[in-house]
Amino acid sequence: MAMPGRGGILTCHIEDMETLYASYLSFVTNGALFVPSDKTQKLGDEVFIAVTLPNSSERLPMNGKVVWINSKSQSGRPAGFAVQIGTDVAGLRIKNEVERLLVGKLDSLQSTYTM
Repeated sequence: MAMPGRGGILTCHIEDMETLYASYLSFVTNGALFVPSDKTQKLGDEVFIAVTLPNSSERLPMNGKVVWINSKSQSGRPAGFAVQIGTDVAGLRIKNEVERLLVGKLDSLQSTYTM
């Protein structure tokens, strides 16, 4: 769940593999992560998020652009927004780690927070 941090920084703690799968948008160039939040964002907004992935306590910094918005909870999908993972070193680290954790699951037909 994303929560406001200090100075407008959001934190996103993804607790388990099911939540990670539901949060990852593999169809976006370089991938994106969905951040459940009631905080209003606009498409194209630049945001900074500290992401914690399953089985880790390390907060990984992520800069990115908002590319998807669920303005309200509906059909089992939480309100929030998706942030495209950057192509910088930090972004590539997150993308590689997410895809390593989700190996063999990325082509699943299981529903996600966006589709």
